[in-house]
Amino acid sequence: MKHIVDTNVLLHKPQIIEEHDVVITSHVLREIEELEKKRRSDRTLMFEIRRLKRHLKENKHHFMDLKDYKFTLTDEMDGQYVDNILLQVAVDNGYGMITNDVLLQEKCGLYNIPLILVDEDHFIEHKGFKEVKFSETQWANVIGNPEVNSLELMVNEYAIINNVKDGELLDIVKWDGLETKSLRDKSGKLGAGFKTILFDKFKPRDEQQIMAIDSILSNQLTSLRGRAGSGKSLIALNTAWHLVEKEGYKLVMFVNPTPLREAQELGFYKGDRREKLMQSAVGTMLKSKFGGDAELEKHLLYGTLDILPFVDLRGFDTGDSKTIVWILEAQNLTSDLMKLGLQRISKNTKVIVDGDYFAQVDKDVYASNNGMKRMSEVFRGNELYGEVELQTVHRSALADLADKM
Repeated sequence: MKHIVDTNVLLHKPQIIEEHDVVITSHVLREIEELEKKRRSDRTLMFEIRRLKRHLKENKHHFMDLKDYKFTLTDEMDGQYVDNILLQVAVDNGYGMITNDVLLQEKCGLYNIPLILVDEDHFIEHKGFKEVKFSETQWANVIGNPEVNSLELMVNEYAIINNVKDGELLDIVKWDGLETKSLRDKSGKLGAGFKTILFDKFKPRDEQQIMAIDSILSNQLTSLRGRAGSGKSLIALNTAWHLVEKEGYKLVMFVNPTPLREAQELGFYKGDRREKLMQSAVGTMLKSKFGGDAELEKHLLYGTLDILPFVDLRGFDTGDSKTIVWILEAQNLTSDLMKLGLQRISKNTKVIVDGDYFAQVDKDVYASNNGMKRMSEVFRGNELYGEVELQTVHRSALADLADKM
């Protein structure tokens, strides 16, 4: 039996076209086109639409019903509403329906339309910050009463304050559980940056990068998310090394080497595990950041840096020494692997987790059981945790455009 699939299911679970004999109507396709035109700033939605288009192109396990239907079932429902037209299509053709929309399910019951329900992802997106607008006078009144959580922020959630008149940045603040604190330093500057011997000067390039650095420095656990080129690795490495040089931390990197989706593996790598890691994508990235093999090997030898694959983590403990753990490409971790990594952490250890579970997941298992998502659900609002989604690709204009492919 053929089943119509509604817009919501198609966007959130495009693999549904491989699992059932589905019908995609012209009305659903038109609704998706309208969403693509009107909500281009919604990064999550744009990714879901691109992902759906790839699935439709690569899989032919679906039927397109391109006929335009007119809703005639009853005068008591809006005939222009897409969900109501889907009812008409189902009744006219004897199709079933695939939907998680409760109202549409009830309507299907009225017309005896067979239903298929799919597992729904109840994950609530959390960027780690809000953007609000005030006049300078209004903001002065708000910040003048810091003990009042007037912005309704979670603990360690940030807020970007823009001037309602011209959009200029007024302040960046966070709620620490007791008061609203500005991220301005003692001289009144936002994002002043810092300098390390190894990497020289580093200065955040936008509001999200300012918040990311603050979170790493002030929280025990920080999640950094963002598109390729948004600065996740740059921020993590520079801030971590700032702690290494200034406060005597050791940097330990946890990695779960995962071949890029659809990329051809080169086969057997010679050497022990560390040598193999150095030949992986992680090793290539580190060599470029540290300026080559020699500098990287020096810090591995001196003990200021270590690199551990997740396969070796059982029994590992950061101990009492000051350590900063950096979990790279964490979109490629299941909930159990993320849990294993975080359980290795002692009280003197800071943790940076970076990744992008929207666009850079390289195996289906990590899409359906994602450790970064689960970590966010469990830790958000806790005094130990901060989370920031980086919004802007700074690598190049070309890299920014490539994200739309």
